[in-house]
Amino acid sequence: MRLTFPRFGDSNIYGRLLFRELGVDFVVPAPNSAEGLERGAARAPEDICLPFKLMIDNLLSAWEQGADTVIMPATMGPCRLGEYGELLAVTMKKQGCDFRWILLDSVSAIGLKELVHRLAQAVEDSPCNKRQIFRALRKTYVLIREFEKLEGEVRRLSPYDRMAGSSKSVLMACRRALEQAEGLSEAINIVRQNKEELHSLPRDMGKRPLRLLVTGEIYTQIEAFANHYIEDTLMDLGVSFEKNISIGWWIRNTVLNPFGGILAEAKKNPLMPHRIGGYAKETINEALHCKNEGFDGILQLFPVGCMPEIVAKSVFDELAKDEGLPVLSIVYDEMGGEAGYLTRIEAFIDMLERKGDMENVLSGDRCRIGKHGFCCNGR
Repeated sequence: MRLTFPRFGDSNIYGRLLFRELGVDFVVPAPNSAEGLERGAARAPEDICLPFKLMIDNLLSAWEQGADTVIMPATMGPCRLGEYGELLAVTMKKQGCDFRWILLDSVSAIGLKELVHRLAQAVEDSPCNKRQIFRALRKTYVLIREFEKLEGEVRRLSPYDRMAGSSKSVLMACRRALEQAEGLSEAINIVRQNKEELHSLPRDMGKRPLRLLVTGEIYTQIEAFANHYIEDTLMDLGVSFEKNISIGWWIRNTVLNPFGGILAEAKKNPLMPHRIGGYAKETINEALHCKNEGFDGILQLFPVGCMPEIVAKSVFDELAKDEGLPVLSIVYDEMGGEAGYLTRIEAFIDMLERKGDMENVLSGDRCRIGKHGFCCNGR
């Protein structure tokens, strides 16, 4: 058996270190690229969404490197993601890639016994005993949690840097070091060292940057290529932002705590009383908390044809009208140009800066100094 997995976010780092620790043969797919997207789109069913096209290329790349087994998350439900495993299997078989499939679903959907059985299939060739396997899984989760905490702090603190881009540079250096790490313990230490470096950077906490929430479809949020590296863009524009949905978030709320946390809160959501697939209920639930937590606006990211997020967008439109909370929905596909996305984001940020400055003028407060270096009344 030679394992592989679709590439999204930092799954390549976590997967490589985990399977190396377990002594399992594996293949990390090539990074997502425009050429790979074109290859995936040419083989994908008509009108399928962007994540599916990228996954096709990932798995073609892995098959060419000798992989024969795919492990990936899936979800039961009305969203097409619930059929991803089956549809990918059919599509890949048409391309001559007869993979074995290990689909990880929530405990609430398949039961704990079945989830453990599927995880056991992934490590059946490992020379490690059960205690060693559990230790490796635990260390992998610690690594994911620590690195995502570092990412969260960089997103929040980068606008306050006295030297622009210094927090972002720490994150990029940490990611490069993790890609070269030989083991999980080394990787955890790398993250903690970079966190100390991040905290030592000089900052001006008197600044008043915009504060945004980034939400939407899970793959488009996590995979930087799919969202045209929007996090780098926001940092470069001097925006403080939060993004709650991540690989670690999925593990916590789907595997470790399937009946609690944000998923349980989302069930109380009056604006979307029923599950419609994906994480649309969670998207709306995050938005409902935004107004009371001091956010200036919301960025909703999703691929063309994502039914749950299209429904969520209609709810966002009502929230924007009733609550006065600005929302920019950005829809991605393979035809979109980076310049067009950048222009929309910059215009949205300019609008928020001017809105905030005008509110401050009317209240007698000082203006927020934006990326242009001046406020709405020229001071």
